[in-house]
Amino acid sequence: MSSAVTSCYSIEKAIKELLESKNSPMVFKSIDVHSVVASLTQPGFTVAVTSGKYEEVNNTNKLDEVVDVTVELIFKNVASEEQRRMVAHPAVRYVVQKLHKNDLGLEIEPLTAKGWDEVERDSFRQVALTVFELKFTTQFTITPESAEENYRELLSIGTTFQSEIPEHETLMQGNVIFKEVNNEPVP
Repeated sequence: MSSAVTSCYSIEKAIKELLESKNSPMVFKSIDVHSVVASLTQPGFTVAVTSGKYEEVNNTNKLDEVVDVTVELIFKNVASEEQRRMVAHPAVRYVVQKLHKNDLGLEIEPLTAKGWDEVERDSFRQVALTVFELKFTTQFTITPESAEENYRELLSIGTTFQSEIPEHETLMQGNVIFKEVNNEPVP
C-alpha cells in the first residue's frame, strides 16, 4: 500500500491509470462523456467518486469515509447497436474483474462491485454511443494528519487558480452574518 494520503481524486487517478495501461489486453481511452465524442476508435471511459458518507471510528478523531465510485464505459460503432453490445458486455465484465477486490495500491478497502446499468439518453443514440455505468464502493480512514495534508494540498492547488485569475476579476467574494437565534428559523 502507498504511504500517500488517500483522497477521492487518488482513487479516480489510480483507476484511470489501470484502465489506460498499455500492458492490458483491452486498453480504454479516458474521455469526457459530456462533450461531443466525434470519433472513438477504442472503448472510452470516465471515472468519478460520486458520493460518500462518514462513520466515526470508535469515538476517535478518525472518520471512515465510505465512497461510491462510478465508471462509465463508452462504446461507439456506427454500424449497429448489436456491434456495440458485442464489445460492451465482455468489456463490462473485464473492468469489473480488474477492479473488484482491488485496493489500487492505495490505503483503501478493496473495491467491491455493486452492479451496472445501461445509461439511456437520446443524445447518446444520436451519435451511436452505448454507455454502461459500473458501480463500486470502498472506504478509507481520514485521520487528523491526513486532513492537514489534504488542507495543504488544497492550498497548493488554490494558488495555481489564483495565479491564473486576471487582476480585475474576483474569484469569490461574500459576507456571512451569523445571528444567534433560540432554535427558531432565521427569516
